[in-house]
Amino acid sequence: MKLRKLITGIAASACAAAVLAVGASAYDLNTDLNIFWSANITVPGTEFIGVQDGAYVTITYTVDQSLADMEGHNYWCIKPMINDAGWPLVDGITELTTSEAGDSYVIDPDTTSITFTIPEAHAEHVEIAGLAFMGHGIKLETLTVSNEAPADDAGDTSAPTEDNKGNPDTGVEGVAAAAAAATVAAGALIISRKRK
Repeated sequence: MKLRKLITGIAASACAAAVLAVGASAYDLNTDLNIFWSANITVPGTEFIGVQDGAYVTITYTVDQSLADMEGHNYWCIKPMINDAGWPLVDGITELTTSEAGDSYVIDPDTTSITFTIPEAHAEHVEIAGLAFMGHGIKLETLTVSNEAPADDAGDTSAPTEDNKGNPDTGVEGVAAAAAAATVAAGALIISRKRK
C-alpha cells in the first residue's frame, strides 16, 4: 500500500509541475531604453535556464517611430550584455544583424519582437550571471525563454476568408491543458485516499 501512495504522490507532483510549466509567463522588462544610452535593465540568470541547450530567447518591444525624422537618432538597436563585470557584449548572435560599430544589434523599426539563441561560448555564463540590456529607440516589454521556436506569423498577411466562421482563437488552450492536468492529479489523490 505504501508503494501505491508513493507512486500516486509522484504522479500528483509531476502533474503539479506540468501545471506550473504550462502557466509560466514572460519576464516583465517594461523599460524604455530612450535615446541617451543611459537606461538599462538586468535580468537574473534564473530566467535563462535552458540556453545552454539552445533554448530560444524572445524579446518583445515597441519601437519609437518618431526617431525616423530625428537626425542623428534615426536608428534602433539593442545591446544584450552579460550581467557581470564590465557588462561584456553577447557577441556572435547569428539570428540578429550586428550594427556598423559592432557593439549592438540592429532592430528593424517595423518589428515588435526578436528571437535568438545565446551562442555556446556565452551560454553557461548567461545562465549564471544573467543579462543586462541597453539600446536605442525601443521600449522593452517582455522576455521569454522557450525550448520551441516561436511560430513565424510575419509571412501570412492574407485576410481571413468569408467562410471561416469557426470559433475565435482565444489562446486558452494552455489553460485547458493545465486544468486537465490538475483534475487528473486531484483524482489520483482522492483514489489513493479512498483505498486506505
